[in-house]
Amino acid sequence: MPYRQPLEKLLEEKKVLGVVIFDPSGNDWWHTGSFPQANDRLLDGYYLIHEWVTYPASAEIAGVKYLTLLNAYPDYWLLTNMQGQGSLILQKATNGFYFFCYLDESIDPPDIQKEVKVIAELFAQGV
Repeated sequence: MPYRQPLEKLLEEKKVLGVVIFDPSGNDWWHTGSFPQANDRLLDGYYLIHEWVTYPASAEIAGVKYLTLLNAYPDYWLLTNMQGQGSLILQKATNGFYFFCYLDESIDPPDIQKEVKVIAELFAQGV
């Protein structure tokens, strides 16, 4: 995955806690970081997630239940889990992939939008 290296750089800098990528064509999930639900390691070091346990399933995508549109970036959605333990950013790329960025809870909302833009640009470069 060509976008793995820049995303892992952000992980090392503690700007994001993890990244999840969803391929709708194969119904597969990949991610970086430590997610307890991920128990199958893929050859490239990512994981296949069978079930998104922490976040309740919705009719469209597992884990997408509470959506708040980020006005600055209409293609991005802020997802908050029921326990309020963090946020996920969902972005749909032109190739049909989704990626989720699990952001550090200490990041303020304006910084979240800035980091989402950075991550999205890195992702777009690698697609």
